[in-house]
Amino acid sequence: TIMTWLVEHAQVVSAAASVGTLCIWSIYLTIFWRGYRRQLKPKLVINRGEGNGLDAHCLLTNMSQHAIHIQGVEVSIDFADRTSSSYITDAEDVRAAGNPHGWQRLTRQGPLASGAMMDMGTFESILNYALRQSEEHLGPEAIQRCRITVLAIYGSEDLLVGAPRQFDLVRREGEIQLQSDSVETRQIRSRAERRKYSRGLANDV
Repeated sequence: TIMTWLVEHAQVVSAAASVGTLCIWSIYLTIFWRGYRRQLKPKLVINRGEGNGLDAHCLLTNMSQHAIHIQGVEVSIDFADRTSSSYITDAEDVRAAGNPHGWQRLTRQGPLASGAMMDMGTFESILNYALRQSEEHLGPEAIQRCRITVLAIYGSEDLLVGAPRQFDLVRREGEIQLQSDSVETRQIRSRAERRKYSRGLANDV
């Protein structure tokens, strides 16, 4: 009978049950650890607000579990035949516009609490500032697309974290409109890419 067999093989059954329990708990622990790690990962969201033209505002939201400290903002501009990149951390364009107030009027560098949003200025002012920084004698009408990358310090991470988002400049009915190439903001995860941005920012300081 089954009972007789279980009695005769009690040690084997007990060992198998222990191994099975260990496997189940290992799976639960792995799922819990992955979820916990996912919560700790930084997440930055770059968006546009107040329209979709060049007068729209570039908004940065910190969706991370903890605060971040913005270290730099890079803008890459694609023309028909070349790409130009520059840092716009020094908010010269925001100061010229007279808005917003406080430390954000002086620089795009600084702390941003979890769940907080920062207005980085209009896309027009950002692009014009980036063009001046790159010594490009062209206007926004010559730009095909732009990519805005925010670099920040987060928690105990030993390298900068960051997120880029790209926008195409589409001509419609004589006006330039911004169209994102993706629904979400890509997060910079690989250590090689983070090292590259860390070196680039260090060289700009």
